[in-house]
Amino acid sequence: MIKLIVYTDGKPDAVRALHFAAEFKKRLNAELSVITVRSSTHAAEEPPPVGAKLTADQLAELRHGGLRTLLDAASVLVDEGVLAPIDSIQIRDIPRGHVFVCNGAADDRIVFYECFGPFVEAINKEVDEHGYGLLIAALPRRGRLVRLMIGSTARKLALDLHTSLLVVRGGGPDHRFLVCADGSPSSQRQFPMLQQLLPAIRQPIDILCLSSPDMPPQKIKDAEACMQRARDWLTVRRKLGLVALRESHNRSETILEIAGENAVIMMGSSLRHDVYRRIRGSLPLRILESTPSSVLLVKRVPEGDPDFMTAPYSCG
Repeated sequence: MIKLIVYTDGKPDAVRALHFAAEFKKRLNAELSVITVRSSTHAAEEPPPVGAKLTADQLAELRHGGLRTLLDAASVLVDEGVLAPIDSIQIRDIPRGHVFVCNGAADDRIVFYECFGPFVEAINKEVDEHGYGLLIAALPRRGRLVRLMIGSTARKLALDLHTSLLVVRGGGPDHRFLVCADGSPSSQRQFPMLQQLLPAIRQPIDILCLSSPDMPPQKIKDAEACMQRARDWLTVRRKLGLVALRESHNRSETILEIAGENAVIMMGSSLRHDVYRRIRGSLPLRILESTPSSVLLVKRVPEGDPDFMTAPYSCG
């Protein structure tokens, strides 16, 4: 069972991420947690009422920044039907933050984290400690000038997050999923994750395989073999949509054109050397920075999963 964690900052866009996470939780029977990150420290704010049992009336009056953000997110999850109405909570201290736990609607629990410190580092701490398999976050596109001045949160997560990442923009859980598979090891790593998510995906899944005019013949064969493998695998599961093999001088522009504004683009994280990715970038990074659609970036394969290309129907 995959463990999901959704990021909220209290802004309107965060509601889309919470909706996506709630739908995935219901359809996958997955664990779900919520996190918000504060750049300040404990010392910079009035401490919350740690240890006390706070009633619904007291929660309505709570104005503590990060905890208020989490309570607003909890209200969204109640409306989405994955969280039971909150009668009371008890806030606990954790290293560099606070946490409280609420009862889920499916007789489970949903954990809410308020963390202080550097953004990616704070999220990675919880990812590493609790084994979350997918972070869901609504991260808007930023223009080139803004990215140069203050950076890109999506890029930072794509480079340094210790788990897979779903950036929620135009595409929702019921929109088209577009899997970009070119036969490379980074593209093959998508399929174990896709297998975990299949019960939550209701639309047929499209496959896009891109080659370039100067691609060596062996790589073209690898790409065609990966596309056929994916076609067979999804056909067995009755999830196959459109399949396209395209030759393109500009792969990122082709993906953006085919995906449009309301899709979920699925890609494997680049396996190129870290210095190259940070200086020159990679195809997934270019897509993240440009597309109005949502992007699911698979960063690591579940431990012990067989090779998608060699083990017949290994992913289920």
